[in-house]
Amino acid sequence: MNKKFYLRFIYLFLLAISIFSCVPQKKVVYFQGKQNDSMFIEQEQFVYKIQPRDILHISIVSPDTRVTSFYNIQQTPSQTVTPGSIYLNGYLVSDSGFVNIPIIGKVRVKDQILSEIQSNIEKIVREQVSDATVVVKLLSYRVTVLGEVRNPGMHYMYNERFTLLEALGMAGDLSEYGSRKNIKLMRPKESGMEIVHLDLTDKDLLKSQYFYLKPNDVIYVAPMKAKIDRNNLVLVTTVFAGLSALFLIINFIKSN
Repeated sequence: MNKKFYLRFIYLFLLAISIFSCVPQKKVVYFQGKQNDSMFIEQEQFVYKIQPRDILHISIVSPDTRVTSFYNIQQTPSQTVTPGSIYLNGYLVSDSGFVNIPIIGKVRVKDQILSEIQSNIEKIVREQVSDATVVVKLLSYRVTVLGEVRNPGMHYMYNERFTLLEALGMAGDLSEYGSRKNIKLMRPKESGMEIVHLDLTDKDLLKSQYFYLKPNDVIYVAPMKAKIDRNNLVLVTTVFAGLSALFLIINFIKSN
């Protein structure tokens, strides 16, 4: 093997690395369409309805705090939001769809929106405390984001309308090698798990029923083929470097 052939081989090898390591722009752009397009995409109004295993914050207040204190859970102070603090400070919705409030007893909340639950509890409480006000919030709105994102893990959102883009934003967005075309949404159902394939390069995703997330959804971002190719090239490069070193040593020995 002469030096000219060896240098040509190195050049072709480095060229192959640069080609296989590049990610085309078309694979990383979200919601693709014509350049400079202006568009309006109509979305269905999304309102989340409470389901079993959700955790609610229910607070009953009035000018006479001595009376309403009997209705409320004694709050556990916590500087950080954790699954434990949420569980201790909230009302867990039972599998049958009820919460058990002190003094009042069981109240059905399944398949109701927060404003309905608030109104129903107020009607019950005002039979005993005429000037009482009820505040109801969803505590357990969390999703898990895994795979090719910069900050994978469990993320909490204190809003009834939580989108796929917000979840990815909280996870630090997709990494360079996260596949925009291969995102899986896993959604727990009463009888099992629903798995949906999502494509971030398709602008029609904005009007999909899966654009808005639900509590306990899991998002998995698959890696692009380019990442697998890059990892394989790293292994090949290491082997190549070893062979190159051996070739140089042999040449050095022969020249002397």
